[in-house]
Amino acid sequence: MIFEHKHMNEFENEINEILKTGIKNSALRLEYEEKVRALHDVLKKLRADGLSEEQTAKEMHRMRRELGRQFKEAAPPLFREYIYAATAAKYGDPLGPSYDTLRKKKTCRQIIESASRPIGDLDDRLTLEGFKAWYKQRTGNLPK
Repeated sequence: MIFEHKHMNEFENEINEILKTGIKNSALRLEYEEKVRALHDVLKKLRADGLSEEQTAKEMHRMRRELGRQFKEAAPPLFREYIYAATAAKYGDPLGPSYDTLRKKKTCRQIIESASRPIGDLDDRLTLEGFKAWYKQRTGNLPK
């Protein structure tokens, strides 16, 4: 019972925070998007270093994936679990699509370009209602 009560309070706190800022406009999300856009500057260095297009795509993907991991880990605990679950459900991997998965659908150039571009439709992927549904499925109930 204590465990459930602690998680219920944690869930309520995280919901209240989301209600205040929204998911896309949280300070953590805004910082993440800024870091993602900054990868464009890294791209210039990789090209100057003479990496091939494929090497550049792999490195840009690796850096973007690492940024995603770092910022997911910085998210509030329950919301972090929801992000990992939603990402795994969409891509089959809690950190997002692997390089090999992307190469099945995208060129190296497209991977490079998308690595420094934040997701535009985040609110369609991670939602307050989705968080509530995930929590309810996990625990069997929602706070009142």
